[in-house]
Amino acid sequence: MPRLSIIIPAYNRAHCIARALESIRLQGVEDFEIVLGDDASSDGTLDAVRRFFPDAKVARLTVNSGAAAARNAALRLATGEFLAFLDSDDEWLPKKIEAQIAFLGQNPDVAVCATSHIFCRRDGLRRHVTVENPESWREVLLETQLFHGASTPVVRREVLDSVGLQDDSLRVLEDWDWMLRIAQRHRIYVLPERLAVIHENGPSKPDCTRQSMERFLKKHLPEIKSPNVRRRVESQHWENTARCFFRHARNREGFACVLKSIAILPLRNPALVAALPVALVDGLLGTKFLRSAIAWRGGLSIV
Repeated sequence: MPRLSIIIPAYNRAHCIARALESIRLQGVEDFEIVLGDDASSDGTLDAVRRFFPDAKVARLTVNSGAAAARNAALRLATGEFLAFLDSDDEWLPKKIEAQIAFLGQNPDVAVCATSHIFCRRDGLRRHVTVENPESWREVLLETQLFHGASTPVVRREVLDSVGLQDDSLRVLEDWDWMLRIAQRHRIYVLPERLAVIHENGPSKPDCTRQSMERFLKKHLPEIKSPNVRRRVESQHWENTARCFFRHARNREGFACVLKSIAILPLRNPALVAALPVALVDGLLGTKFLRSAIAWRGGLSIV
């Protein structure tokens, strides 16, 4: 049994997956397997992986089903003592995995070791994210997402045995949902060192975002005891969904999500209320003023 299984979900990533694969070579570990969850790619993604790692295991889906389904297919083939996750457009910095496995070896009560990271926007600008560990990751993850859950964690295999696979009905928020389920039973720790680079993707499909958001809230809102916190979290999720619709120029649906967010908690985000007239104009006239304003989270940003 290999010490480490590296789980990589991918859909049509032949143009960028080499960056992720090259970063694996810089980790200072030798006893590992690559397990690719190929989400019905049609662009030569598998060939790109084989050029780097000819012995990689491949779980190939016949229909594009989303990142969670691809990860789950790969997880079913994985045999490692530890499970590391790397999205096909992200990269690990040198010695990341070595540091995490060492930490887990020294802290047997920790089930998941993640790291801080660098967030790289599509325009090349970088934001350094250093995560501090709260007293309760479960409580924090219910209220907000403080660390990127897709490409930083190394997870002990027994976590998978006790918590199960990711929820593949979620096309977004699936990694957040999984970490919430893990935090209910296990201890999570995030190293302060920034050892991964998370590259910004294009916006998710808005219909998938809304469906996943509503399912996510149905699963987790009842776990929040405080009504005020529950309203704040729900309002924030509707705001995030509105942003996704606006970025796809689906202004009417975006406007409806903005109204929903404000109705749940009117004073949570004054900038959102200020953006409402612009959203209304866009929704009625089909213009893109708000979409332009939030393109890089500036101006009338509703982030």
